Amino acid sequence: MTHRFEGRCHCGNISFVFEASAGLDVLGLRACQCGFCRAHGARTTSDPRGTMAIKVADETQLQLYRFGLNTADFLICRTCGVFVGAMMTEEGKSWITVNVNTFRPVPAYDLAGVASDFGGEDASGRGDRRKLKWTPVTEFST
Repeated sequence: MTHRFEGRCHCGNISFVFEASAGLDVLGLRACQCGFCRAHGARTTSDPRGTMAIKVADETQLQLYRFGLNTADFLICRTCGVFVGAMMTEEGKSWITVNVNTFRPVPAYDLAGVASDFGGEDASGRGDRRKLKWTPVTEFST
């Protein structure tokens, strides 16, 4: 991997290392137009050739939230309220799209996310897209 991004929620309970094959200028950022992502001001990215290792210090403070088609867990810290990313798990494998606003340091805010609307997808199509586009999770430790 050529790019290493470290990040965490505000209080540090959820932390991660994202190893990517390219920089954010190449990977690009998305600004999902669902109500949840808009309310959180999320800018997300992923790399299907990358890896993500996630550590949760206090599992009792990890909130997994599902809505819509119920196909992904939105990782939120109960202590500080920060949305870290959305993770899909299927047949023992997981993939994630990460909120770059949780990177340390945070990328410049003039690096805008491209508006993305996934509302027209069914559960199967959404899962297929995520497996192709999202980052494989290699570690999720609590």
